[in-house]
Amino acid sequence: MHEETARLRSLFDRADIYDLLAEFVRCLDDRDFTGYAALFTEDGVLRMPGREHRGRAGLAEYVEADLGHYHRTHHLSANHRVEVDGDRATSRSSMHAVHLRSADDPTDWWSVGGWYDNTYRRAGTAWRFHTVDITPVWLGEGP
Repeated sequence: MHEETARLRSLFDRADIYDLLAEFVRCLDDRDFTGYAALFTEDGVLRMPGREHRGRAGLAEYVEADLGHYHRTHHLSANHRVEVDGDRATSRSSMHAVHLRSADDPTDWWSVGGWYDNTYRRAGTAWRFHTVDITPVWLGEGP
């Protein structure tokens, strides 16, 4: 492949993965758990400290059980470092998630910051998450 063509493909791939990351947090905050699960490969893995879910099947219900009882959430994924290698890719990004417990009290929240470490696979013309590893670095709470 010509060097400029390869570079252009890499830029398009990275842009597609950035869009996937944006859709990932949008689905969580909009409570679109079915849409969230669809962003993963069939054999995708979601790992959090002490817990993991394997496979797309049941992932929507797993995430809904974890986040569905909060009034609102606000997830950020920033400072993306994406590396593409053919039909596979990796990324590390900063993670900040706020969880509002009550509609009546906007000061009743807890938050977590840390890292999203992800792997991706190309599925046809689209990218999908193969693994998502969530590593907390800090926790905080409202007064």
